[in-house]
Amino acid sequence: MAMASSTKLLSLVRTITKHMIDDGGFGKLMDKVNITSAGQGWCSAEMIVLHEHQNSGGTLHGGLTATLVDNVSTLALMTTGSGVPGVSVDMHITYTKGAKVGEEVIIDAKTLRVGKRMAFLEVELKKKLSGELVAKGLHTKFVG
Repeated sequence: MAMASSTKLLSLVRTITKHMIDDGGFGKLMDKVNITSAGQGWCSAEMIVLHEHQNSGGTLHGGLTATLVDNVSTLALMTTGSGVPGVSVDMHITYTKGAKVGEEVIIDAKTLRVGKRMAFLEVELKKKLSGELVAKGLHTKFVG
């Protein structure tokens, strides 16, 4: 695929996200995520932490954080022109600070490298107001 404009890539990512939501399953969790921008190998999104997203401690649930790392990094990968979402082979997430109900988080994903068989991606979730790091994820996907 030739280099696509950021506008076209954002449209592509939003279309893929809609399909994820409509397909049900864990993809439905993306219904509260707003994709804000996308480019060649990266994707940014925002989400307000809602009651349904919290753990028993009242902060963003770690399982949802892992799902966000998985889904948003996959969207970033899809902007590279590979045309495949890949299959997860490894995800590592470091949780550094809780995000409370009502706080908005920014999710920034970037593709570090895409090879013939493997892709390596990185995601940061930060509090929008303070910029504090909530979690950092590394995601490896089989693509070939």
